[in-house]
Amino acid sequence: MQAKSIALLEEAASDVTSVSDADLRGFYARLGRNIRSIRVGAGLSQASLAKRIGFTRASVSNLEAGRQRIALHLFVQIAQALDVEPSRLLPSLPSQSEPDVLEDLQQHIVHVPESAQDFVFRAVAQLVAGQRREEQ
Repeated sequence: MQAKSIALLEEAASDVTSVSDADLRGFYARLGRNIRSIRVGAGLSQASLAKRIGFTRASVSNLEAGRQRIALHLFVQIAQALDVEPSRLLPSLPSQSEPDVLEDLQQHIVHVPESAQDFVFRAVAQLVAGQRREEQ
C-alpha cells in the first residue's frame, strides 16, 4: 500500500486539483440535510441530538444548515448517536470510480502525517464497506 500510495502521489503531483469553496459549501449543505432528515426520521429534536453528542442545540442547527464543518471523529459520533452507519449521512458524490476517488483523496492529504493518512484511508474503507452492505 505504501509503495502504491507514493507512486499515486508522485503521478498526481503535477495535476493537483483543488476543491472550490462553493463545492465545500454544497457538500456541507447536503451533509446537513442528510443529518436533519435522519434525525427527524428518528424522532429526535435538535436539542436531544445535541445532548447525545455533547454539542449545543445551536451547533446542531448550524451543522444541519451546512454552516459548520465537522471533524471526522465527530461525524462518526453523530452517526452513532443517530444509530446509522456513517455512510448513510454522506451526500451522494458525482459518479467517479473508486480508484479515482482515492487518488483525489491522496492529493488532498499529501502533506499530513502518514498516521493521519492511514486513519483517513481506514475510515473511508469502512464507509465504502458499509455502503456496499446497504446496496446488497
